[in-house]
Amino acid sequence: MNFFEFKGIKIAGMATAVPDRHQKMSDYDYLFAEGEVEKFCAATGIYEKYNAYGVGTTTSDLCVAAANKLFEKLNINKDTIDGLIMITQTPDYFVPPTSCIVQHRLGLDNCGLVYDSNIGCTAFPFGLQMACANIMAGCKRILLLVGDANPNRGETSNKDGLLFGDAGVAIIVEKTDEDISPINIAIETIGSGYKSLITPYGMERHPLPVVAQTRGFEFAAYYNNATYMSGTDVFTFSIKDAPRTTKTFLANLGNDISDFDFVSIHQANKMIIDNVAKRIKAPQEKVINSIERFGNTRGASTAVNICDYAENNNIYEGNKKILALAFGIGLNVTVASFTIDMSVCLPIIKTSEVYDDGIDSETYFK
Repeated sequence: MNFFEFKGIKIAGMATAVPDRHQKMSDYDYLFAEGEVEKFCAATGIYEKYNAYGVGTTTSDLCVAAANKLFEKLNINKDTIDGLIMITQTPDYFVPPTSCIVQHRLGLDNCGLVYDSNIGCTAFPFGLQMACANIMAGCKRILLLVGDANPNRGETSNKDGLLFGDAGVAIIVEKTDEDISPINIAIETIGSGYKSLITPYGMERHPLPVVAQTRGFEFAAYYNNATYMSGTDVFTFSIKDAPRTTKTFLANLGNDISDFDFVSIHQANKMIIDNVAKRIKAPQEKVINSIERFGNTRGASTAVNICDYAENNNIYEGNKKILALAFGIGLNVTVASFTIDMSVCLPIIKTSEVYDDGIDSETYFK
């Protein structure tokens, strides 16, 4: 486990964008036996979500919409952005990095430090560590983009597929002379558990042509980029390792839950959220959730929680100290403590924007 403390750095803006395609989970009733979706909702806590299927909006579209709204509402000069970090597991292309395309779309011509990461469900607090580290190394203002969207993943009779909602978050992280609490972060990686949550087929270790030879073309096409999850292993990791890391982090800081205004836990499902909250002794009134309305928004979820809470409770002023706890693929746990001025959290944006890259199936390899 690694501990980090960053002084003189703050979160100066946060905005969330979701596709404007809203769904109630009851819309999926016809795909399952009677009462199955109702049981799913009760177990997971998911009753609604937003997804881009049929709309075509990608992760980069959502993040661009969120970033542009931040620039507009907070009157941020784009020329002052000297770093852009894009964290997603649903990029526009295999290559080039989606961050390079977003830099172009946002007009951040003066921003040279541009890179992607696919860290997964811990993306927001982990990305916050990346942004802070880059500022400590010389940057002054970083645009951190976090999100995932699956515009090509349609309706499914697989209940695991019902879990996920689409969202993109833009966060401004910058150097400051203000007298504010430091940003503290702990990161723990348990690489031995990598097979518990894995997309095994489609890359260099197990390329599709080889999979097709042994399992057939239909199998290879269906499971291309499909993610396998060992439910038992991931559940055990979530309710044991995530709380343990959090307790160690708090002890290292000399803090406890009572020192925080809100606790934002990764929105895996209601059972896991409640279990983790109980184990770290976070009272229900401190735990902010978005899963009921947005589903599991993956790496963005701990940030979506904050924007959703601000909007639902009309809290757009005052400093709040927040504990963000995320866990997932890797396996990885990341915990962050920070103070944020709620006036820089914007209402959630709904968009149907689809970027036209001018490419079709006949553009290349003629």
